[in-house]
Amino acid sequence: MEIRRLLDWIITCVGLAVCILTAFYWSGQIWLIALSGGIAIVFFMICCIQREEAPETNGHIGAPARAGVKQIIHLGEDGGELSRWDFFGRTSLVIGRDSGENQVDINLADATYSRFIEVEHAVLNYADGSWYIEDLHSENGIRVQKDGDDHKYKLAPSKPCKIDPGDIIYIAETRLLVR
Repeated sequence: MEIRRLLDWIITCVGLAVCILTAFYWSGQIWLIALSGGIAIVFFMICCIQREEAPETNGHIGAPARAGVKQIIHLGEDGGELSRWDFFGRTSLVIGRDSGENQVDINLADATYSRFIEVEHAVLNYADGSWYIEDLHSENGIRVQKDGDDHKYKLAPSKPCKIDPGDIIYIAETRLLVR
């Protein structure tokens, strides 16, 4: 039970208890009976009415929770994890290499094939309930291997491609596992 609903029930019970105790012990205090009874009734109705749930926000105001894709993992040659980036509270992430004047969200400057990765190589955007990757007109492009498929699909520049958990993104020969 969510905390807000639990608090509504507690307030309902306290209001009802005050109403009953006032009726038995201080019967002359009609205003207190009416006030506590009214509070109990209002909060009881709040508890019983089916409220439309607001979207989950992952603790960040305005940042919707993302079903499915949660992070990207940089895989080494042996398939082990080298780095990890969380999507928590994000709506867009730039993939590339940090340079003196340019900072990216997913920094592949330490990748084995970093010399083939542009400063701003690709962008990940959250739209319509899904994550998409888009090639930012990079020289070496981007390939995506969908989960359960052995084929690597080359992306056309400026044409977003939906990504799902289990997909592998290839930036040059750098592998990024979508989780």
